[in-house]
Amino acid sequence: MALQGTLGDLSLSDLIQLHCQAGSTARLTIQKASGESGRLYFEGGEIVHAEGEGFQGSEAVYALLTWQEGSFEVDQNTAAPTRTIRMPWSAVLMEGLRRADERRRNENSSKNQEGVMAGENRRERLAQILSQLVESSGDVRGAAVVGRDGLIIAAHLPAKMEQARVGAVAAALLSLSGRSIGQLERGEFQQTLIQGTEGNVLITDAGKNAVFVALTGKDVNLGMVFLEVREAAGAVAEILS
Repeated sequence: MALQGTLGDLSLSDLIQLHCQAGSTARLTIQKASGESGRLYFEGGEIVHAEGEGFQGSEAVYALLTWQEGSFEVDQNTAAPTRTIRMPWSAVLMEGLRRADERRRNENSSKNQEGVMAGENRRERLAQILSQLVESSGDVRGAAVVGRDGLIIAAHLPAKMEQARVGAVAAALLSLSGRSIGQLERGEFQQTLIQGTEGNVLITDAGKNAVFVALTGKDVNLGMVFLEVREAAGAVAEILS
């Protein structure tokens, strides 16, 4: 009766070591759920032939060692149809594991790079929203996207205004507004407006993790400002979601 199992129980590298150290002559078949399969042949404790992923010989072993999931079946005393591997089994296994590890590192590096590129693209889109608002609006003098912890995510502010100060003030106002709304049972925070003699500060919700801060001059059309800022905040929330 053939020995059967899954690569979750015994990895291919474990199976190779078991059969080679036992001096086995056998055929090891592994198969993915997709139906793709590969085969390794052992003779007297050495790997003498392998086929899979379009390869034969040691290259097939290297490719099959990257498989993390699938089933296996071992048929004892099954001879190889040909001999394509003459290296010692330990050398084949070590080289295959080295290549598999290198492949995983490259894949992780690629994923990290994709994440960095996605983050850079997101920042560029946020910066574009802010610059378009400030440059096209006759009322908004500066704008920023601020995390609920007070950290600046993106900003387009007047030259002499410190980003860190805007973030800190926004976080403080958000905290105070949230507590006030809660104490007065007015639901969840949406927007707050502070008016000064030289202009206004408008803070509006921009998703779960951020708020949109807009700075205006005095004597502005607040209705138009509210409309412009809400549209921009909605676009920001979509990017950050």
